[in-house]
Amino acid sequence: MDALPTGHFIGGALQASRSRDALDAMNPATGAVIGKVADASAEDVGEAVSAAARAAPAWAETPARRRGQILLAIAARMRQRGEELARLDSLDSGRTIAETRAQVERSAQQCEYCAGAADKLEGRVVPLGGASFAHTALEPYGVVAALTPWNAPLLQIAQKASHALAAGNAVVVKPSPLACFTALRFAEIAVDVGLAPGVLNVVTGGGTAGSALVADERVAKVTFTGSTATGRSIAATCGARGASVSLELGGKCPLLVFDDADLTAAATLAGRAAFGSAGQSCVAAARILVERRCLSALLPLLAREAERWRGGDPFAPGTAMGPLISRAAWLRVRDLVHDAVARGASLAAGTLPGDEPRGAGFFMDALALREVAPDARIMREEAFGPVTVIEVFDSEDEAVAMANAGPYGLAAGICTDNAARARRLTRKLTAGNVWVNTYKALDPAMPFGGNNASGINRECGIDGLLSFVRPKAIVEAY
Repeated sequence: MDALPTGHFIGGALQASRSRDALDAMNPATGAVIGKVADASAEDVGEAVSAAARAAPAWAETPARRRGQILLAIAARMRQRGEELARLDSLDSGRTIAETRAQVERSAQQCEYCAGAADKLEGRVVPLGGASFAHTALEPYGVVAALTPWNAPLLQIAQKASHALAAGNAVVVKPSPLACFTALRFAEIAVDVGLAPGVLNVVTGGGTAGSALVADERVAKVTFTGSTATGRSIAATCGARGASVSLELGGKCPLLVFDDADLTAAATLAGRAAFGSAGQSCVAAARILVERRCLSALLPLLAREAERWRGGDPFAPGTAMGPLISRAAWLRVRDLVHDAVARGASLAAGTLPGDEPRGAGFFMDALALREVAPDARIMREEAFGPVTVIEVFDSEDEAVAMANAGPYGLAAGICTDNAARARRLTRKLTAGNVWVNTYKALDPAMPFGGNNASGINRECGIDGLLSFVRPKAIVEAY
């Protein structure tokens, strides 16, 4: 693997930070410091936005088909360097090498989708009648700021940047300081295959950098993936200065299991939905809602499934899940579990965490809790760990009411062999994504996003691309 990239990527090249401040980059599987992350100052951010603002007009005038060709070249180069990117992502984020290899491929597919859609962003003629000629044009915003999370570093920059670039915008990305090296590598790849300097920039760092980027008046649109609290703060800043915003925020996603489902398959699906990526996913099945009539049959299957999900070396073949991202994250999940147990919850499957992580890394084995008190913190807060809560319902209407309870509306899953029931529920569940007898079925062609406290607007698919352009209405009369 090449040396870790350092500094910020501004104007087509890596450069040293104006700030002397730096943050430790840690391998969450070992607890060892693997490098330094430049903590951008407001001046660093301003320089990146200036580079994007200078490059934006020419990029907007670049023929859409040419923009698509560059995105195709980025996808091809990512595949050529796939193992390097996957290993870098695993080292930085702790996700298993199997996951990060899959995410390299998904990132390439995302760029390919946007490449093919770039020249399909078309206006329309509106028949107003009379002698006037009315039509619309779709125009890029100009400078887009993209704030990305740590749990899918490469995929997140590929997803947000490919949309914005295909639509003709210049971009400044601020990745999470907990996992940002593949974001810098992605920017290097983009310029290496022909993207003009300044069209894509990356600044690293913490809250100061993010706040400066969101507040910059030259940034016409902000796209953010992360916590609901941070998203609301970003929305307030953007609203105050009239900038567009897209938010992909938190969730406490339910998986509904009915007694007519294949319970063995449902248990396997529940394990993947709840514990995949160590539960560090906004769409993780943090709640498993089980019809009472099949509870006794499903519980031992879930217990057997939970035993498969043990934290281990992300690079070892067959590892089910890696560590949590940091010690602070591990302690937070532990405290949520201990709070629930103190309030009367019982262990339904898996292993309760001790007081400290086992070993040098931040590993936690999967677990499911039952009989959790309504006032337990884990019933309200997003855990973001390999923990799920089992709840019981007696009717379809009760299941819907339970699933829709709470402030979130990101995703939901349904396990049933009754097609009519599935169709009813897909309409009644207030989630942006609903999956039947599958889970986390994400694709570049399908819109993704949430309702209520889970976000604003959509990413991916043509809906995602359209959020990076704004229509202009034109009426001509001679």
